[in-house]
Amino acid sequence: MRKSFAVRLSLRFMFILTTSVLLLSIGFLLFVRSLVKATQTNQLKSAEKAVFVNIVNRKPVDIPYYMTYIVYDTKSESLLGTNDPFLPLLKPSEGKALRYYEKDFFFDGDLDILYYAESHYVGNSWIVCAVALNIENDSFSIIISKLPLALLLMAIPVLILSFFVSLFITKNTIKPVVKITRSAQTLTTENLDGQLPLSGRDDEIDELSRTFNELFLRIKADFDRERQFSSDVSHELNTPLTVISGQANLLLRWGKDNPEQLEKSLNAIKDESKSMHAIIENLLQISRIESGRIKPVVSRVDIKELYNRVADEFASVAPDAGFEIDCDGDCIVESDPEMLHQILTILVSNSVKFSDGKCTVSLQSGTNEEGVLLRVSDDGPGIAKKTLPHIFERFYRGDEAHTRSAGGSGLGLSIAKTLCSALGAQITAGNVKPHGAVFEIQVPQI
Repeated sequence: MRKSFAVRLSLRFMFILTTSVLLLSIGFLLFVRSLVKATQTNQLKSAEKAVFVNIVNRKPVDIPYYMTYIVYDTKSESLLGTNDPFLPLLKPSEGKALRYYEKDFFFDGDLDILYYAESHYVGNSWIVCAVALNIENDSFSIIISKLPLALLLMAIPVLILSFFVSLFITKNTIKPVVKITRSAQTLTTENLDGQLPLSGRDDEIDELSRTFNELFLRIKADFDRERQFSSDVSHELNTPLTVISGQANLLLRWGKDNPEQLEKSLNAIKDESKSMHAIIENLLQISRIESGRIKPVVSRVDIKELYNRVADEFASVAPDAGFEIDCDGDCIVESDPEMLHQILTILVSNSVKFSDGKCTVSLQSGTNEEGVLLRVSDDGPGIAKKTLPHIFERFYRGDEAHTRSAGGSGLGLSIAKTLCSALGAQITAGNVKPHGAVFEIQVPQI
């Protein structure tokens, strides 16, 4: 059976409230009791003085009717005056009111009094004057003695009332949370863009709903990206597999007996296998970088030397491509030289590939407050406006039919962006006038 949070919270609130009320009541009771006792002590002191003066001056004693007194000689214990012959000889109370209790003092009951007594030196002897209150007949004492029981009985309705009040408040308070929970239960991977409800109060619960809504949108984007990625991988691998399957069937039917067709088919199978291998290797590299298994090895990198290295490597691969290197002074950065080299290789390779090998690639660098800015541009056809937002997406190609006519696997720029993320760098793409593509990489100083 599911336990209700509202009930649990209400029970806790009930016990806390009831305990607080009881503690406050006990404190108030003790305070009132101390006030009553102080008042009674002052009354007894005043009455004791009046009794002593009247006894010494042999005048009638005038004290409240509810008080009794006794005056006696301490040496002979002879009574000098009293209004209650049954009152015992009370000892001096040393400046404070004391309680005197004796069980079965009377044949029909106990003696229970609060008294104040002082000793006075009169003539050649000490006399004691004591004034007492009968606690059994004292209304203040009776009320105070019954208050604890009254408070205990009062705790029961307080418990019940506080429980239902707190239950009502709690249920109304967590009602938005219940709505959020029910809405969240209806979400699936197919409708993650569904929004959790907002109360409109702009409070912590609304902030929680907004946070979850943003989280769900990010998760949905990840799901959509993964679905698209799976679809693209299937498409990319399906093309070489179709070619390989077709060439194999061709060889099985008659191509094996034709030396020219045999060589042609085997070369096609070889090329497509190489393409599949490149796709798989690129995907594995992206996976290793994103999972952190490949980490940057930081060292001192001279950007001008790195540019010259890239230009020398492409001299034999693309002899018709020209390079212009422009570095702002001694451009040095602390980063991973191999990762930077791979990023530049991918960008230059794209420039050469999309311009049919006849282009001029400009490699520039400069320092700024954030580190070193690397700039790779060319005078090729540039990047279409509709392509720019997707340029770093996996398997994305700029040609409208999304074909393999441009060559490659469509993972180069995606790998470049992943490598930049591993280095903490930012990469952007754009166009230059009159035509050509440009990539800028902001490399921080690690």
